[in-house]
Amino acid sequence: ALLPVVVALYLRRVRRRELRVSSLLFWQRAMGEQQHRMFLGRLRRWLSLALQLLILLLLLFALLRPEPKGVAAAGESTVLLLDTRARMQALEADGESRFAKAVAQAMVHAAAAREGASVAVLGVGAAGKTGSAVQVISPFSQEPQQLQARLKALEPSDASGELAPAIAQAQELLGARPGAHRLVVITDGSDLAALPESADEKTVKVEPVVVGTPRSNVAITRFAARSQLANPQAADLFLSLANYGEAPASGSVEISCNGALLDVKPFTLDPGATKTETFHALPRLDGTDGRFEARLTLTEGADALALDNVARAVMPAVKPMRVLLVSKGNWFLEKLFAADPGLRFEFLTPDGFRPEMATSFDVTIFDQCGPEDFATLTGNALFIRSGPIPFAMEGDGPAMVERPVIAETDAAHPMMRLVEWGNVTLMRAARLTPPAADGWSFTTPLRDAEIPLIVAGNRGRDQRLAVFAFDIAETDLPLRVAFPLLMANTLQWLSGQETVNEGDALSGELIALAPGESVWKAADPPVAVPDSAGSFQPLKTGFYELRSEEGGSRWIAVNAYSEAESNLRFTPPPESPSIGSFAGLAGGRPFWQWLALAALALLAVEWSLYHRRMTE
Repeated sequence: ALLPVVVALYLRRVRRRELRVSSLLFWQRAMGEQQHRMFLGRLRRWLSLALQLLILLLLLFALLRPEPKGVAAAGESTVLLLDTRARMQALEADGESRFAKAVAQAMVHAAAAREGASVAVLGVGAAGKTGSAVQVISPFSQEPQQLQARLKALEPSDASGELAPAIAQAQELLGARPGAHRLVVITDGSDLAALPESADEKTVKVEPVVVGTPRSNVAITRFAARSQLANPQAADLFLSLANYGEAPASGSVEISCNGALLDVKPFTLDPGATKTETFHALPRLDGTDGRFEARLTLTEGADALALDNVARAVMPAVKPMRVLLVSKGNWFLEKLFAADPGLRFEFLTPDGFRPEMATSFDVTIFDQCGPEDFATLTGNALFIRSGPIPFAMEGDGPAMVERPVIAETDAAHPMMRLVEWGNVTLMRAARLTPPAADGWSFTTPLRDAEIPLIVAGNRGRDQRLAVFAFDIAETDLPLRVAFPLLMANTLQWLSGQETVNEGDALSGELIALAPGESVWKAADPPVAVPDSAGSFQPLKTGFYELRSEEGGSRWIAVNAYSEAESNLRFTPPPESPSIGSFAGLAGGRPFWQWLALAALALLAVEWSLYHRRMTE
């Protein structure tokens, strides 16, 4: 209604005023043309009219308080659930990461919220690792500037996680707040199709905002180091590659230790294929902990995620293990230990053994002898059944079981790694019953249908104990490959020097710390990592050093092995509603204020053009 008024003012005929001049000859023709002019004249100042109409429209829209579609209304509680998982670091076709796009969308929503609306920002956490599927980035706030400051400082995680538990926690959080609710999930869309549909009308509906597209990627899916049994100072490395793409990929893998390049191998992968590579007899440099790193370099093919192109593994420096064999004579054990360069073993008869001697050795082996009360031991010990054993027997049945049959094996236990028991024959075994001792916990990695054949126990991290219910001489173990593997695994587990390093962890896992330990991330200089209640959760991959108050240290390699994070191919979800990018101009202010400022700016432009005689 106001626009025609402005136009009419520009069409209104200007009233003439009389002025005496010396001659009218010059004005006769002009005055003649104006004799029959209508009330409304001809439109001449198009630029001025356009600027005035635009100024009027801006002021009217500012008075109407317009809002982009989907913004939070006054009194409404909105949760922005931002996907911060490792896959969000993938680059899109325009070279921008998914995470950068997600943060931009979150800032748009935060800036576009109407005055009086409460907005909280949550991140998808490492579900199942910490007990919480979400990370609180910013609590409920009515200050867009505060939300945007938190978002600008946010970095993506290297951990994996699940979207469904995070959505469930966000819905539970919103359900406890009064008023209207909105849940905006900003993600790459890879697992939106797997989300269950809520049948409860009270559950807050999910409003997805998708910022990702299917991409091709080549990844290191596994990297492990293991000491060689014949040479503990050298390591064998195992590497697994995968091509999550639709085109062949080729390149090379570089292996380094403590920063020094050791080996390079080329590879070629077909679409959707996997490949394993092994690197044998790689040395630990400088005689210290071996921090091995595998780095993938691609020469052909697409690779959208750089995070999974690097993998790490730690192989602690192996010190010669001191073993005391207390026996009346065991030819198999003596020859085995003498052939192992990683052992420094001493032989002692039972009569010459004293309990205090155990403190000078990493492991004490009692063959056909030993104290009956294991509580008197002060070090790590292995009991081989033939003489007294530290575990009492229950019941009135026979003390020995003839020809036991191996029925159950715990392949995950360090003592059982790579040990094949299928063809092993046992003549007899003792009936063992692990006691309920204070501070001790026991497992049975090898069992007959009725009795345990091997018992392993530990008292915290201070002491370990293993018991074989059978006599080695009454088995065919010495004739099989399982024998040296079993003994090597057992001794290394008892001494705490497992052949496969237990210090390797996944990003997002909760890692327990020993009393007095502090965490430092490898950098130049090293960076201290805060811990909480004796544990820490590494959300970034890399090497971490755990330093003890006594001066010792141990290393942990944190990686991001996850097919869900590396496989960036997925079925695109339906196009989701989103706030237009123009809302990002709000900058934390209500949008009507920017409209009013634009109107004032155009008034200044029109005033300047008028005085330059450009709109007259």
